[in-house]
Amino acid sequence: MVQILKQLPNCEVLAVGSRSVEGAKRFGDRWGIPRQYGSYEEAASDKDVDVCYIATPSLRHPQDCLLAIKNGKAVLCEKSMAPNDTIAKEIFDAAKKANVLVVHGVWSRFFPAMQKVRQLIDSGEIGEIRSARASFCQNDGAGSCSALLETGIYCAQFLQWVLEDKAVSGSPIVRGAAKTIHESGNDEHVTAIIEFPSKKIGSFECSLAHCSDRSATIYGSGGVIEIPFPFWCPTTVKVTKMTGLGSQKWSEPELYEFPLPANIVALKTEDDDASTPGFNFCNSQGLAYEAAEVNRCFREGLTESPSFTTAQCIDILRLITEIGNYA
Repeated sequence: MVQILKQLPNCEVLAVGSRSVEGAKRFGDRWGIPRQYGSYEEAASDKDVDVCYIATPSLRHPQDCLLAIKNGKAVLCEKSMAPNDTIAKEIFDAAKKANVLVVHGVWSRFFPAMQKVRQLIDSGEIGEIRSARASFCQNDGAGSCSALLETGIYCAQFLQWVLEDKAVSGSPIVRGAAKTIHESGNDEHVTAIIEFPSKKIGSFECSLAHCSDRSATIYGSGGVIEIPFPFWCPTTVKVTKMTGLGSQKWSEPELYEFPLPANIVALKTEDDDASTPGFNFCNSQGLAYEAAEVNRCFREGLTESPSFTTAQCIDILRLITEIGNYA
């Protein structure tokens, strides 16, 4: 993320906080960050800092969010910001009381491709939406954390984004779930079925113990919208219309492409190594969309992002919690 922020207009990476002075200096020197603090408390209390990006170990996210809020800072917190909806609500309540911005860093919401998906749904491009599915399984990290909170949250937020109907009252309900547990006690493979208002059904599978194609699909009365790998940070949307007897007449697929920001590149480090390590994850340049939204919201004095509201965030974590308890 620091590489993204250093290239974002009207943004300065001013300070870094770590659990030790050595850690802060190592990271700060590597990326040219001038103020280096050996504790999170010092970084959060810096009077010149406007926004705190929380990327500490996930179990620390709630306390670090509250620390930043206590010091009057806006917050962008990496997912998952909390282990359940109750703790997430505590964070948002504190932010509301302090009148500061808090954004849950589920970066999918801010990709142009995701905005296009919503536009296609609202325009009736594939008729009435009835269901959707998402799969995010990777053979990496089993047992180290919860698959639900690590990759399942991307699936749940996708289903909410494409199946939510703001004109219809009611909340989605978990209708079924199953899971396997790693010897560490964390879930490693979870599937779930969620019923949304207006008779819409969503399903997903997440895992940290095996692979899937990591795609998502929306099903309508007149066709399908496909988001191929990587659906959680997408650059391609495919629309296929289906008509005729048995819906067997397929149109030529329409492809919508959304290139990543061309002005975001891998930076050279500023320490003695002076290397270019690149980005850790696919489509990392797309973090610029999320960062730009936080920048915009902060400058406009907003306390939440319209693309991912407080209510939506809490509801996703409610679903995650209920799936975990159901399975």
